[in-house]
Amino acid sequence: MNESGVDESLQEGKGCSLYIYTSAASFVFCLFLFYVISPRFSSLISTGYRELPVAKKLDWDTRIGSNLHAVVVSSISLYCFFFDAETTSNPIVNDAILVRMQIAITMGYILADFLIIILSYKYIGDLFTVVHHIMAIWAYYFVVVYGVLTYFANLRQLAEISTPFVNQRWFFDAISHPRSSRGFFVNGYVMGGSFFLCRIMIMPIYYYKCYSVWGTEEQRNLGVLISFYWISTCIVLDAINFLLVRQDS
Repeated sequence: MNESGVDESLQEGKGCSLYIYTSAASFVFCLFLFYVISPRFSSLISTGYRELPVAKKLDWDTRIGSNLHAVVVSSISLYCFFFDAETTSNPIVNDAILVRMQIAITMGYILADFLIIILSYKYIGDLFTVVHHIMAIWAYYFVVVYGVLTYFANLRQLAEISTPFVNQRWFFDAISHPRSSRGFFVNGYVMGGSFFLCRIMIMPIYYYKCYSVWGTEEQRNLGVLISFYWISTCIVLDAINFLLVRQDS
């Protein structure tokens, strides 16, 4: 084990070039989506978008990227959870390529969103969101670079299933869509159900699985640093997620 507390058997950078390039591509695409595609696309599909103030337009555009990211990574996450034997073969260390790819996509998206928030902080800046992104980037760094805790990272990604419905509620409110409408009603039920299943019910399962592998040789081989950030970031992110959802609701 080296001075940083990371076991020397976990070689940083070994076989991670593909995932780093994937993160970089995701980062560039998400910025392009925010600054170029979303404003034009949203203006075409919604007259309400054109009438929004600057802050809400920026928020809208970030949520377009959020929706696309959520659909892509949650689809991969569901597939890996149910059908990819490699993902579930070893909770600590495995060669789950699909999981590392989707986490790499998420890394690029979060980095892009973080940059957007910093550049537009006076309009859409939020301390909780900044802290959330920093913690998520740091946590997923170990998955992308070291290839560890892919099973647990995949479980976390299941939460993205509810994201499009949370965002859709915001879109409806932003353009003053009637809350009595069928669309608002249906989305509300789906949002509540998916949020409860994928963000609330999954939490005891997640932490029980953490408990079940804690103290094993493989967990100890992670080293102090990775083990610390694994648990601490999860606790902080769960707390922040609750606060952010309360703000959106």
